[in-house]
Amino acid sequence: MLELALAAAFKATLSAPTHRPHVNRPWPITIHAADLGGHPIRARLTMRLLYNGIAVGKVDNGRVYTFVGSWREKKGEEIEYPSASRGQTLTFQALVTARGRTIKLSYWVRPR
Repeated sequence: MLELALAAAFKATLSAPTHRPHVNRPWPITIHAADLGGHPIRARLTMRLLYNGIAVGKVDNGRVYTFVGSWREKKGEEIEYPSASRGQTLTFQALVTARGRTIKLSYWVRPR
């Protein structure tokens, strides 16, 4: 039984340059998905923004991306926070699904 649980397990990470992105400027992030041995795996990704734990927006209109190993927005299509978000503490959340399991990666941001 333990072997089955380990076979389905994976790890996901999110890396971003800052918790304080500038409004109307690109905020490039990278998402990684790997098995427990560190080998890249196929995964699906969708992203959203939360305010006080409530979903208030979808990144890229809720698009679901499929990738192997790592994912980032194409150059020129990076995430940008609108002026209305300036000073608001939000949670950027990436939902990474692989091997029948979903990992929620949460990262607080306060656009400036």
